[in-house]
Amino acid sequence: MESREAATLAAQAAAAFLSSQEVTTTDCRKCGTEASGVNGRYACGLCGWTNPWSEGHTELPTADDDHAA
Repeated sequence: MESREAATLAAQAAAAFLSSQEVTTTDCRKCGTEASGVNGRYACGLCGWTNPWSEGHTELPTADDDHAA
């Protein structure tokens, strides 16, 4: 029974995480192609440009957050 409860809690945590994610788009700063990303973090599939993670719309998790999961 514990395994089922653990799976339910994991599914609830995953659903909560996914509901906080937003697909966003911008023009690539290097080649101008439309680039899509999550929460303001982008990578251009055409030229390889990426924006700095600090420019995203949300705070990134910390190492402590990884250990708490």
